[in-house]
Amino acid sequence: MQKFIVPGILGILLLLSACTRHHVTADTTHRVEIAPIHVTVDINLKVQRALDDALSFQGDISDIFTEEELKMLK
Repeated sequence: MQKFIVPGILGILLLLSACTRHHVTADTTHRVEIAPIHVTVDINLKVQRALDDALSFQGDISDIFTEEELKMLK
């Protein structure tokens, strides 16, 4: 009789644990925020390159302007 008590209790515990139900939920929502982007572009370099390209066929800038005009430009 004692041989059946321990296995019987273990069997009942196994049956009771098999009847439990587990439900797991996971929050999978993600919040996406779109922030404004501020961009400041300095175009001085582009203008300088365009001027250099436009004036490159004419030679040096001192060949085009007189010394007084160069002083006024600076």
